[in-house]
Amino acid sequence: MNSITTDRHFTLVKDSLVHGKGVFAKQKIPKGTRIFEYAGERVLKSNLAQELVSGLTSLVYVMNLNETMAIDGERGGNDARFINHSCDPNCEVLYFNQTPYVYALQEILEGDELSFDYKYGSDADVEATAEQKREWFPCNCGAKNCRGTLLEN
Repeated sequence: MNSITTDRHFTLVKDSLVHGKGVFAKQKIPKGTRIFEYAGERVLKSNLAQELVSGLTSLVYVMNLNETMAIDGERGGNDARFINHSCDPNCEVLYFNQTPYVYALQEILEGDELSFDYKYGSDADVEATAEQKREWFPCNCGAKNCRGTLLEN
């Protein structure tokens, strides 16, 4: 396994038990702290499928910005792209002037992995059972209240 470690003031990127890489607190982070911006290239959602086919993105680090735009953390992104999903997160994403920032929802202790609820929506035209949602978008967060899927219920 290729091990990447990125060290920042508040955080450290390293292997995660949840999925791939994760972001971990290097020190106690107080509740309400703005940890960092979710950075990346702003892209039109209508272009994402073609950009996937042409190899410009894997869509792994894409965050919804508004109805027409997304941010692709794979292109020009920062460590925030490595924050994993949790159904019981310790962080949240707040938007100011069309810019997403990651904030601590609670006090985060040194060594804790940062997480936020991805809150993936499901397409209104597609009906899926709870079992299908868990199969197509599985969640590995391990929280007591885990939905079993990255999708919102």
